[in-house]
Amino acid sequence: MAMENVPPSQTLHLPRLRKRWQILFLQTIATAALLLLFLRMSEVYGPCDSDFIESGGDWCPSYEHTRGLSWVDQSFDDNLYDDTDGLILPRFLTGIDSQGFSSQVVPLTLCFLFTGLWIFYLTRNEKIKLWTKRSCIGLIAAWSILPFLGAWLSSILEYGFHLPFGQPNPYMNHLDVLFQPLQLGIELFFLGVVFAPILVGLIGIWGLSRRSLTWAVGFFLMVIGLHALLTFEGITDAVSGIGLNPLPAQIGEATLYGGLISPLALQLLEIAILMLLFHESGNAVVGHLEYAMMLPEVSKSDSEYVRQFNSVVNNHVLHTVAIIAAVALTTALALEFDSFMLNIVAILEEGSQWSGQVSESLELQLTYGKVISAGLFLLAVAGMRYVVPWQRVSGLIEAGISNLRKNDSES
Repeated sequence: MAMENVPPSQTLHLPRLRKRWQILFLQTIATAALLLLFLRMSEVYGPCDSDFIESGGDWCPSYEHTRGLSWVDQSFDDNLYDDTDGLILPRFLTGIDSQGFSSQVVPLTLCFLFTGLWIFYLTRNEKIKLWTKRSCIGLIAAWSILPFLGAWLSSILEYGFHLPFGQPNPYMNHLDVLFQPLQLGIELFFLGVVFAPILVGLIGIWGLSRRSLTWAVGFFLMVIGLHALLTFEGITDAVSGIGLNPLPAQIGEATLYGGLISPLALQLLEIAILMLLFHESGNAVVGHLEYAMMLPEVSKSDSEYVRQFNSVVNNHVLHTVAIIAAVALTTALALEFDSFMLNIVAILEEGSQWSGQVSESLELQLTYGKVISAGLFLLAVAGMRYVVPWQRVSGLIEAGISNLRKNDSES
């Protein structure tokens, strides 16, 4: 039986698939989630403790880059060969003179630019890649050695022959010029602590690298874990002067969305959902394109394979939106499940003394309440698995959506 081929614009070849609206939609969603995750992380984990700043502290290990670059600027400001600034990177590129989002605009733009250059580099042949590597190494070596030799030779012509170190005249010491690449590495380190996951995440999304996506998520999780560890009460009591701004021990009262969630819990939930959305959408793009690349050449133009691929991608787009929304809602319900149980107790035992004591119990509402709430919620959801036929419900929903699509196409 002969296979029916599709038009060239609809085949499953990689250059064609990269232009599909479904693939571009998933990549755009992943990129937007990555940028929003970065902004939310900067808001939650970027500020230093106000008391630390008022006491004269300049830098703390927060998720923010300008304080670290300011420290580098002050440390290297006495460089004899740089009369204007202690930084090698231009200040307008680092955003050191700005605050808030304005300090992040140019570095974020550079992340997109470097992502494009990296993808362009990956698509070149091996000869161009080899010459690019050699050129970069040669430029770094020349930048390190040539200014040193030039400064030393000019000093010899002025003061006579001497060693470029250990001289009483500071203008006859030139070894610090050799360490300018090291200073640049330190500046890039403070930028990389904040913007490395953005650059790597963009490379993972648009360069189709599953490892880069995993690395970016792992970096964000490491930042969250280190912040929680360094702001733990036992650590802050033992080691003073860290300067991080700790999160409140309690998530607070649910005042948003009709008493569904508290402001602090909403911030943390947004970080978790954005991280999940970024990782899921990025991996979906890589997985779908890897599947298409592994197909035999003949099958990439077969109408049946193309139809199945389009169906899978369309369903994935729909499921991504639905599942992320369901996860956000159930997580918010889990965080406030203790309040929900207290309200049920108050309704069932209205007017009784026991109901009032339970409702006013600070232990249930605060410290132990969230642990008990999470356990009860897990038990309730696990029990619903045996009561509600979730697979049949999801099947009916998908069948209804398919019928709607079929009716729309026929009309």
